[in-house]
Amino acid sequence: MAATLHLVFSKGTGSKTITISDPNPNLTKAQAYEAMQAIVDKKAVLVKDVPVDGIKKAYYSDVIVTELEDAAA
Repeated sequence: MAATLHLVFSKGTGSKTITISDPNPNLTKAQAYEAMQAIVDKKAVLVKDVPVDGIKKAYYSDVIVTELEDAAA
């Protein structure tokens, strides 16, 4: 499985999601939110030249990739 961390920020009435491949599997919600708040405070992420303005959520997703088999002749 390939884990991905999703950081979802608010931007006005919308949202902006940043995805991070191969994140630390031991990251806590508090640690993620602390990092996200620093991004908001420093206006580090812009969407159409406007910074994100808050935190919505953070979550992991796991994707299972299964290669297709060749057809039997």
